[in-house]
Amino acid sequence: MNYLKSKIFQNALKKAAGIAINPEKISDLIGSVTNKMSDMDENKKRVSGFIAQVGTFLRMLKAYINGEYRQIPWRSLLMIIGSLIYFMMPLDLIPDFIPVTGFADDIAIIFLVFNSINEDIEAFLEFEQSLRN
Repeated sequence: MNYLKSKIFQNALKKAAGIAINPEKISDLIGSVTNKMSDMDENKKRVSGFIAQVGTFLRMLKAYINGEYRQIPWRSLLMIIGSLIYFMMPLDLIPDFIPVTGFADDIAIIFLVFNSINEDIEAFLEFEQSLRN
């Protein structure tokens, strides 16, 4: 199944368009995702790549709303926000309350979005690295 073309993810993208224009709503989303991620700490070893990808998305959004990094293309911004909205939905293709498999679709969405906007992510990571030097 192509998760990115699923009706649920497409609905998340529609919501993303409304959130992307409002820094407060982006900030609220960042807070909600951060809280949900802290709940996943007990399974950290199994989902470490997922946690790293979500962390990159959160840093990109923070840099975007703070005005530090505005080179994120609109489509990529919507994909990031849409994937995080999907992650926050408790009832999606595989409901989150189902043990073991409940986050499989969330992980797949994040992974697919991460790979589909990889060039934009690489540019952001280079930007971050330039700040450290």
